[in-house]
Amino acid sequence: MGGSRRWAAVVAIATVAVALGGCGTISKESTVRSSAESTAPRSVKAQVGAPGSAELAAIAPGTADLMARIRATDPCALLNREFAERLGVFQRFDRSPGVDRGSGWTGCGLVLSAPDDAYYSFNLELDKLYTADKRAADKPEQIDGHPVYRSASSDDRPDAYSCEYRIPAGDTGFAHFLSVAKLAGSAKTPVTWSQPCSFTREYLATIIDGLSALPPRVIDDQGGRSLLQRNPCAATVQVAAQFSGWQMTSVGWSKAYKCAITLVQPGGANRATVEVSFDQTSEQMVKTGEVLRLPSGLDGGQSIQYARHTNVEGFTGIELRTVQSTDPTRQNSSCAITLNYRRADPPTASNAHLLTVSVNLAPASPPFPFDACTQAAQIAPTVLHAIP
Repeated sequence: MGGSRRWAAVVAIATVAVALGGCGTISKESTVRSSAESTAPRSVKAQVGAPGSAELAAIAPGTADLMARIRATDPCALLNREFAERLGVFQRFDRSPGVDRGSGWTGCGLVLSAPDDAYYSFNLELDKLYTADKRAADKPEQIDGHPVYRSASSDDRPDAYSCEYRIPAGDTGFAHFLSVAKLAGSAKTPVTWSQPCSFTREYLATIIDGLSALPPRVIDDQGGRSLLQRNPCAATVQVAAQFSGWQMTSVGWSKAYKCAITLVQPGGANRATVEVSFDQTSEQMVKTGEVLRLPSGLDGGQSIQYARHTNVEGFTGIELRTVQSTDPTRQNSSCAITLNYRRADPPTASNAHLLTVSVNLAPASPPFPFDACTQAAQIAPTVLHAIP
């Protein structure tokens, strides 16, 4: 990995993903139902309004379609450069990854220079989680007939320097986030300015129809091999078929480029979650052996990650196996493989395209139906072959 944040991201995959179970060998025969045939949980069918949790938002009606439309559009094309230039001189659009723009594929920044040596930063991200409790904390408004929510901390008080709006994507539990801020220097020091929320509301009115429609637009990518605008779950049926005799229960989306396939073992005690994600970040360049150790459980134990270099069909990367210090038997239950699908250019940049496949078993105790790392290594080529 290029840095500690990538380790943290992979840990999150292993920690949050529901533990899973699967088969040890790949079978071309499958009794798995397709996602269209899968029965949605009763809680989802009975849902009224925005989901109340990330888990329900991931499988809510409309979420998969939303994520497909987000992948198919260009977030930079949704921003209104001309209206923004009322504040200052245009400098650039910014697709680089970051806190405000996710992977850089689902968001876009717009930067304007200001007369006082400061700058205005516009940030748009299209696939932010926005569950019912988050909506309840914000301020509901209407813009041209569209329901929007202003951040509870955003207003035009004298010391204000920014404003943030959320535009719900129906009742999926996700929203588009728009923020406009005035800052100075590389430290992003806040600079107060007159009525940021009044301006942001006017600006939002000029782009809200596009945010609602998410018109398809091909993003020009001159870098060669690419995961941009590709579907990480294009191989759902093929992946599920590798769990012979198992049943797929759901396909959930936590981001436009991150999906989770959940399967159960009929008559068995195991559940499996296969998570696939595409990311733009630094390359996987990591030492082997122990790479991370975090507190885990109430018994004083630790979750330990061991890394080793791997190569899948010519793509280099790392394999991360998670082991519990107080329960060595759990070493087979959680594993992630991350491949350098496209190398960074230059090598120190955070623009590499990474493909991650993680496998997690529940319960995380023997007997295991398979080894998580072995299964992840078998699934990774299936995901690769589904990329056009």
